[in-house]
Amino acid sequence: MTETSTPPAADALDTPTDSGDGPDLGLQWLAPAHRAAPAEALQRIRLICELNPELFGALMTVLCTYQGLRHELLAAAVKNFRRDLDAYSAEDVVGLLRACWNGGWQGFDAVLRTRRNRDGRVTGGLSWVKSDD
Repeated sequence: MTETSTPPAADALDTPTDSGDGPDLGLQWLAPAHRAAPAEALQRIRLICELNPELFGALMTVLCTYQGLRHELLAAAVKNFRRDLDAYSAEDVVGLLRACWNGGWQGFDAVLRTRRNRDGRVTGGLSWVKSDD
């Protein structure tokens, strides 16, 4: 490949692959400078949530796809499309997104466990710890 030739991936970014109805399914939306319209972003987030059965996978994919959006906006969108997040507040979902982004699976799992057990129960199998009941 010479320095003046265009890499094949760049050509793919300029080539739309859809028929015109719905969001552009070409690769242009993956470009770092691309800013998706809200309706287009919501449709993609909905598809991501439907196609990823595991919560961690869905959250990580949304985070990686829309790195430029604030976590609060992503949390609101994901909460709309994931029924397993109904029990969590918007603030909890933001915490899960941040945990995924900063700590990967381990961070996600730790925050998820604390959100599930925040009613004051002792967790972690520490049988010698007594609660103040």
